[in-house]
Amino acid sequence: MQTTVSVRGQTVIPSEIRRELEIEPNSKLEWELRDGYIEVRPIPADPMKASLGLLRGRGLTTESLLEERQRERLRERH
Repeated sequence: MQTTVSVRGQTVIPSEIRRELEIEPNSKLEWELRDGYIEVRPIPADPMKASLGLLRGRGLTTESLLEERQRERLRERH
């Protein structure tokens, strides 16, 4: 996908990308220059809500994390 930069430095985010990333009017974007490329990331309106379920489906549960920490403590004692 390509867009054009206007004389005022503005460009349009293609609608497909806006829909996929839920970018709506007044959404915030973070811009970063990396090795000659521009990286643009949407900033969620509610970062806490956006992070809920981030690890879901990856085999990580509160119980598994507590069990792992308990194994680490046992190893530290020996």
